[in-house]
Amino acid sequence: MARGRSSFKMGTVEMMVLFLLDKSDLYGYQLTTLIKKLSGGNVEVHESTLYPTMYKLLQNGYISDREEQIGKRRIRVYYHLEDAGRARLSDLLDDYGQITAGIAKLLSCTKADIMQEGETDE
Repeated sequence: MARGRSSFKMGTVEMMVLFLLDKSDLYGYQLTTLIKKLSGGNVEVHESTLYPTMYKLLQNGYISDREEQIGKRRIRVYYHLEDAGRARLSDLLDDYGQITAGIAKLLSCTKADIMQEGETDE
């Protein structure tokens, strides 16, 4: 079961990252802490999941990055949502809405609904 949850989470990380970057340019640690905080602690994204997603988004042109000097020795990489990323986010949100609505509808069905549907398919 853990693998299924992990796959589901990985599929939503892209959407969450694009959503947050639509609000502001952010760096990696900010993204992980915001996802955890804004989800009420229900979603936690580790660097091992975040950075492969970020590299994929960069490669596809959905986001860009820039380095900023922080202090004398630290460099922080900020990520910025590009127009292609906004279009991708819109598609992902549409898909997410349809999938969650369908799942909610399925989970609200009763035994009578199932029996009735089973009779019409024969």
